[in-house]
Amino acid sequence: MHLHALVSQHRRAFREKVVQMFADKHTMSREEVLARYSEVIERYVMNKYRGVERAISTIMSYNRPVVLSIIRDPCDENICRICERDKPNVALLKQLYGDRIAFYTLFDSAPEAAIYHIIHQGGGEKLLPLNAIIDADGEVIKYWSGRPVTVDEYREYLDPLCLGRNKIKEDGE
Repeated sequence: MHLHALVSQHRRAFREKVVQMFADKHTMSREEVLARYSEVIERYVMNKYRGVERAISTIMSYNRPVVLSIIRDPCDENICRICERDKPNVALLKQLYGDRIAFYTLFDSAPEAAIYHIIHQGGGEKLLPLNAIIDADGEVIKYWSGRPVTVDEYREYLDPLCLGRNKIKEDGE
């Protein structure tokens, strides 16, 4: 699914939760909450998603496929051994693909890392790292969480994207 659609869907669901929680807490109807506090709720939701919007803007600015990695903050006292085991695979990808793809890494402590919850909407445990392949148009092609991803697994999705980009360049020249 496209990043913008995922964020829009997630934002709507979050907004609905906020409205419902506010209504429950203050024994008001949803309609009363929206009539009295709609502007405040919208501002709150907008602030919550500001970091995610920044991340998406950065990802889209690359204009090429992106390998997104959300890993444990290196300043955190707890080391994520899975994140550490994944680093050599990402380093090898950088050697293999060069500037044909972009790499975007976020630390789990950054506000932008909330994109983790937007991409990982399916079932299963939410563990670090989250690695995702996003095409140049912002479509999330594949993501993995909670385990290192092999170079061959990445290549299964990146090779067709890079081949397609090279063909477009050849056709455009």
